[in-house]
Amino acid sequence: MAAGSLAAAQPPAEGAGELNVLHWWTSTSERAAANHVAARMAENGLKWVDGAVAGGGGGPAIKVLNERILRRMAPKVAQLNGQSMTEWADMGLLLELDGVAARRNWAKVMFPQVMAQVTVRGHVVAAPLGIQRINNLYLNKTLFKRLGIDLPADWDGLERAAAKLRAAGITPVAFSDEPWQVATVFEALLLSEAGPALYRRMIEQRDLGAFDDPALERALKRLRNWRNLALPAGAATSTVGERPWTDVVADFAAERAAMLITGDWARGELGAMGLEGERDFSCRAVPGTAQAHLYSIDTLAMLAGNGGTTADQEKMAELLGSATMQLGFNRIKGSIPVRRDVPVDELDPCAQQSFHLFANPATPRVPSLVHRMAFGEVGKNAIIETVHRFALDPTQTPAAAQRKLQGLLRALAPKKTPS
Repeated sequence: MAAGSLAAAQPPAEGAGELNVLHWWTSTSERAAANHVAARMAENGLKWVDGAVAGGGGGPAIKVLNERILRRMAPKVAQLNGQSMTEWADMGLLLELDGVAARRNWAKVMFPQVMAQVTVRGHVVAAPLGIQRINNLYLNKTLFKRLGIDLPADWDGLERAAAKLRAAGITPVAFSDEPWQVATVFEALLLSEAGPALYRRMIEQRDLGAFDDPALERALKRLRNWRNLALPAGAATSTVGERPWTDVVADFAAERAAMLITGDWARGELGAMGLEGERDFSCRAVPGTAQAHLYSIDTLAMLAGNGGTTADQEKMAELLGSATMQLGFNRIKGSIPVRRDVPVDELDPCAQQSFHLFANPATPRVPSLVHRMAFGEVGKNAIIETVHRFALDPTQTPAAAQRKLQGLLRALAPKKTPS
């Protein structure tokens, strides 16, 4: 069946101004951020009809979206991030928002990296909402202070702190064996060991030769060591368990674990629990990555073929890109605005640091592998699975995992057309 017919065969409209939104914002803070958008939409005559699909990393939501497209029941709005948008746009499934972008001067007010992510073959195909920084190290200041342990600033300091935490009966690291969470930690460690230039050669340019570099093996070793710090002292098992990211953040907040590597979404959740950055916890860059911004961008795409709802979809896109919406949404979610002209002094210190770093033209901004900034769904999932298997299999050597990743990249490379 042609893509155009899939997009055009929609169920009857829910009603004037009603927009069904398929997304994966289901934690307490994410839900509050989505509710903020819904409230602002209501003030402008639009109704957010919620289509939340639980599941960290968005995998389950993407599967539901695929099924709804095939059943000719596509939502009017869907969360689609990064490279996966190209596939949808190429099939004619996304509404082009060039008029909205031109009217609201998006090319001038939004960061170039943001515009590059939402532009496919010269057309704007999604409305950006916020930028997340992935390479964050969170330290529970209350716990460190109570135990009299100095806040570590480098890997050696983290290892010394971990030993003291273990001696005090505290699990040093909050962690989950859920595949996307394991790989999120890994990409931050890869940036730490490789540096921005080599990271880009691996993840953006997909240079097979770069995967021979010893930095990849070091990152894999670092991943396994970091995960081991999440195991309870004297544990008979080598399994941490596949737990939702919200449970991992709750362990950190409740002082059951002292350190955490993850994206800014954790800060939104900590805020929802009543914790404040720099008072209750420290938000730092993963050692070796302080000057780099490993980013992902949240976006909502408008599905094409919705007939008379196009005007409502464009109205929603305009609202999503407005300065007031940007500030309100990102303040709740823990991310930062996609616009360069939003006053960020109302955001918490961690968000302000992230914003100013991203805004600095000299900052190496590197795209997240796990969160679809550098790979589409198939490639992303394959690499996540390879990293996950290594992390949970103590018999697999880092060198073997390095070879597997290189082979995987070779298989994912575009096939050359015979001359």
